[in-house]
Amino acid sequence: MAVIYLNRRRKLTEEQKRVATSLLHNEVNEVMADLEIIEDSLDRTFLFGELNLRELAEGYIEERLKTNPDGSYDEELLKRVYNHYFGEQKGE
Repeated sequence: MAVIYLNRRRKLTEEQKRVATSLLHNEVNEVMADLEIIEDSLDRTFLFGELNLRELAEGYIEERLKTNPDGSYDEELLKRVYNHYFGEQKGE
């Protein structure tokens, strides 16, 4: 996959938006799967058996990942996701 560096002032291309959205979905899916494994271990304990980490994570995700009326993610959020994984090239 080619990495396209971006300038903070420049808008994301449609390809960059698709990549950032895909990365975001993959990250959420991986973390939720990991939380399910941890919950299975916690279920075997007395104190933490009823702790629902996935439910807490879903609330956190709802707060952090606001969507536009059309269901898409805010471009600034997608820029931050893209920058987190690919960084920005100096001088652009």
